[in-house]
This record gives sequence, structure tokens and C-alpha cells, in this order.
Amino acid sequence: MPGRLELHAMGRLHRFATASTAWLRILEDIDHLDADHVIFTGDLTAMGDGEEFEAVLASVRHLTKEGQLTVVPGNHDRYQGGRNFERVFADQLASAMPEHADATGYPFVRLLGDDVALIGLDSTRVPGWSQYVVGRLGSSQLAALTKILDDPRLANRTVHVLSHHGPLSPDGRREWLESALIDGPALLSVLEGRELMLHHGHSHTRSWQRAGEERPHLFGGGSSTEPGKEGYWMLDVEDHLTLEAAHFRPGRERAHH
Repeated sequence: MPGRLELHAMGRLHRFATASTAWLRILEDIDHLDADHVIFTGDLTAMGDGEEFEAVLASVRHLTKEGQLTVVPGNHDRYQGGRNFERVFADQLASAMPEHADATGYPFVRLLGDDVALIGLDSTRVPGWSQYVVGRLGSSQLAALTKILDDPRLANRTVHVLSHHGPLSPDGRREWLESALIDGPALLSVLEGRELMLHHGHSHTRSWQRAGEERPHLFGGGSSTEPGKEGYWMLDVEDHLTLEAAHFRPGRERAHH
């Protein structure tokens, strides 16, 4: 009900009326930029129904066939209460370390080449209507993440952790409107001192919290398709500290560093 209310009465459907056009332009950009890999950090749909997911999958099938896409679910992808996300993107969720995953398949690990690892988390683990407001990873998933990060198979790899909800707002604060991850401090504690990057969605504002002594780089993907906020990050990564990041608008228009 909260999702339907936002979609219709609160104007989300009207606000995102041009989303499909922006989406197609971004897909064209991906092809022109010759990206090695593409990350989606959730909210691929408005209401999480099967038809929406099938349409998304059809638009990125060329990426999934080549193993160039990694995705995690967002709160909007759960509004129907089922697991349409896992059904449609099953091939992208297969883990190289299944012994660390729970019954629903998270966290999953993808090993790319000899030097990159991606870890996908599910931050939508909250009941009912509350998933409209907040996200949660849960203690068991955080414990599993710790075991994965300590696994010697990740040694000498650049690690990217993916979560829909981020631990901090775009301006680096801990608050509920933009970050909304209940156990955000616990996630940051797990990541502290680790050689990795965290990518998240949820907030519609694109952001980059630079790495410091107590945290890794935090990349907020922002809204890819909302008018006035369309865009994406383009990262050129050597390792967890040696990287370049640029914000592009659809059409490969460079916005800022």
C-alpha cells in the first residue's frame, strides 16, 4: 500500500514518466564506453512485479549473457512480497562461495578474472510496510560477510561490496531519510580497515564518500532515471585506493569528478 500510494497519489509515476528514455540512453552509453562490468544496486522496478522484472531483464540480456552484470535487490523490488528478483536474475546471483550464503542465497560472491571480487548483500530484510522506510542486513548476513572477507580466496583481489541501502547519507551523516540502513553502524564496523569499496543505492542523490582511516570508499549510485538526477558513476579501478571516478549523464556527458 505505501508503494502504491507513492506511485500514484504522491506522483512517482508522473515524476518518472521519462525513465524508460533515460534507461535506454544509459544502456547505449554502456555499449559505447566499453565497460568491463556493470553494477545495479537495486530498485530496478517500481513495484517489484514479474512483468517489470521481465522487461528489465530483456533490456540487459546482452550484459547477462556475457557475465557483465551484477545486481542486488532494492526495497521497491520487494513490494509484491515475493522473490521475483531472485527468479529473474538467478544466473547473476550464483555464488562462487555458496558455503557462506544463507538459505536465500545471500551474501553471494562473484569472482571476475584473477583480481576482482564482488559481494552482493540483501538489505531488504525488514517485514511488511516497514521496507518502505528502512533496510536491514541482519546479524547472520553480516557474520557471513565477515567470513567472506577473511576468506583467503579474496586475497590480492579488489573487493566491491554491493548493498541497496547505504550506511551514510550523501553528505556523510548517519540519518534515516537518506541512509535508512538500521544496522549501518554494524556494516561499517565489519568494513573498517578492509581493502574494498562499498556501492549502494536507495538515496536518489549520487555521492562519493572518500575512504578514510575508519571506512572504505562509499559510492552512492543515486537515481539513474529521475528527471534532473539522471546518470551513473564510471569507475576506472586499479585497486581499492588507486581509482578514478566520474559522474556521467545519459549521453556520456561528464558531470563532475
